[in-house]
Amino acid sequence: MAGMGNRHERAVHALLESGRAASVRGRLYAVPDPAGWYPALVPGAGVVRGRVYRAGPRFNARALARMDAYEGPEYRRGRMKLGAITAYAYVWRGALPRGARRIACGDFRAWLLAHRRRRAFAA
Repeated sequence: MAGMGNRHERAVHALLESGRAASVRGRLYAVPDPAGWYPALVPGAGVVRGRVYRAGPRFNARALARMDAYEGPEYRRGRMKLGAITAYAYVWRGALPRGARRIACGDFRAWLLAHRRRRAFAA
């Protein structure tokens, strides 16, 4: 998520072209961690808002493998329909952990900004 300060996010975004606003069907939750909050997209009714990016010329299979490793076993990378295009998104697997909070607005960045004492995961 651009601009949230995570070093992994910055490394990946350096390999992508500029993003644009997008939405997908599902529900969004915020998962607590000692290093900050992180988003969890789950299938279902509702709208989740964010950004979609196109891979830049330096984005390759190794970069994708690093993204998969960073997201870890809690997520699976899957294809999602975003209107006329198909994109990949990381979808939460299994039950949400204790303390997860539903983000009714469907926008993780907006949720963080509305709750200034909360910060994005920064490991």
